[in-house]
Parts: sequence; C-alpha cells; structure tokens
Amino acid sequence: MSTPPERPLDAQGLARSGAVVERDFPIAGFARLRDWLAEPTGLAAVRAEFRLHDGFPATVLRVQAGVVLTCQRCLGPVRRELESVAHLVFAPEETSELPPEFEAIGGDAHNLDLAALVEDELLLSLPLIAQHTPAEACAIPAGAAVALVEERPAEEMRRPFAGLKDLLKP
Repeated sequence: MSTPPERPLDAQGLARSGAVVERDFPIAGFARLRDWLAEPTGLAAVRAEFRLHDGFPATVLRVQAGVVLTCQRCLGPVRRELESVAHLVFAPEETSELPPEFEAIGGDAHNLDLAALVEDELLLSLPLIAQHTPAEACAIPAGAAVALVEERPAEEMRRPFAGLKDLLKP
C-alpha cells in the first residue's frame, strides 16, 4: 500500500481484497500520547490485516512501540515497550452477532484514520503506574521515601494550620 500515512484508508476495499498494511508512525506525531511521555521519540510499528467478517470490514491491528515514560517513584525516565493486538470490526456498535474478541467501532469504513486508531491503542497499552523494575536502577531505592518520613522526629514536623483555631475564637 503506497498511500501517505496521513491520508485516510478505505477499510471496506482493503477488507475485500484481504490487504495487509504496514506502517511506521513517529511517536512525536501523536498529540494525546505525547502528554504521557517523558520523551516523544521513536516510532510505532503498525501492521493491520484486513478481511471481511460476516460482511463487515474487519482488521487485526498490531501495534508495537518503545516509549520513554516518567518513573512515578524517582521522576526519572523509564523505557517501556508497548504492544497491542486489537480485533476491530467496522460495524454499528449495537451489532450483537460479533464474537467476544472483536470490538465494534463505528464511523465510515471508507474513511479510516489509521493514525488515530494506533494512538488509541498506544494509550490503552500504557502502564497504570510507570516505574522502574527492581532490576532497573531507580534514583530512589524502593522504601527510601517511607524511611525518610518515619525518621523525622515529631517535634520537627511543621503544622502550618495549627494557629487557625486561635484565629477563629471570638
């Protein structure tokens, strides 16, 4: 397939011919995904295998990308590989005869925005909490933040609102 990546695809025609579309999308081109990344670098490799399923155009969408997230423990960069396989059918969402592994998506099957589907799949495959694994080097060792709080003597703790009760007295 030689259409430019930004041009919509005809999923109906591709499904009729059993086409396979392979593309690489720059991660920096995904505006919604960029908000979740520490560094918007690299490529998302995409393979979409089109076919007809009960008369509806369908695709098996495989997405792979290496992304750099922010570790929620040390706030340093952490690299993660994202992978997603989605079975999509371009049919009305209320279609009930679809197998459970398929997800119905509405819209015009003759005007498929592949980049938007890829971005959706990448967003869905992000980890809930990005952090270094025990085998990776994290700037803050596990449990260090808890130890710092526990070591602080009670008399050193600031209580910024302690004086409010005196101000509220008539």
